[in-house]
Amino acid sequence: MKKFILNRPNDYLTHTRWQLLKTTLKWLVLLWLGAVCIRMLCFMAYMSQGLNPQELTRFGGDPTTRVASGDTLQQVLFLLLWAPLAEELMFRLGLSFRRRTVALWAGLLPFLWCFYLNSVRQWYILVPVALLGALFYFLITRYTTPAQWKVWRSRYIIPAMWVSAVGFGLVHFHAFSVLNGQVFPWALCTVLVPMSLGFAATYARVNLGFWWGVLLHCLFNIPAILILLLN
Repeated sequence: MKKFILNRPNDYLTHTRWQLLKTTLKWLVLLWLGAVCIRMLCFMAYMSQGLNPQELTRFGGDPTTRVASGDTLQQVLFLLLWAPLAEELMFRLGLSFRRRTVALWAGLLPFLWCFYLNSVRQWYILVPVALLGALFYFLITRYTTPAQWKVWRSRYIIPAMWVSAVGFGLVHFHAFSVLNGQVFPWALCTVLVPMSLGFAATYARVNLGFWWGVLLHCLFNIPAILILLLN
């Protein structure tokens, strides 16, 4: 397990940038292929029982679903720019374990969670949420020190990487139109696909930097964008 990418937060100390990029892409491909195979096996298991899991529940992350929603340009911009940036801010910005970056992450998280993830648009909700984020920022910058965050990184970076990667995958459960005991195995196998990105993007963010994780996220969404453009 020590060689698994989520247990390697210090590769940047001994590897070149090119080596880090190769490691990131290698693991992304392997994990994605594994997730896709598991999803296919799950699909066949449902079909053997006379059930089509895609008809039992709709997955909002499926690009064919976005095709039906219209406004292709808006959907392309969402997949290429807004979604990668917002999701990387939510799940991986704080992995720097640097005081001001963590404070910024904690400050943005409540707003992004409401506005982006739960589509809250009411100003009387967003304003208090933004103020709560500002309070988080103030408390972290005021009552913690860079030295403390350096110590905390040495202790907690690996658990934080696991929480980030797995949490990123599991949050995609909210994209299903129906989620019950009958469709849960299918939903779980489906979220393994974005979770594979979560593993690779977390490694890239910790060892290469935040914007490398965003770039990887953008590249991961390109097949979905091509489906949108070709339909």
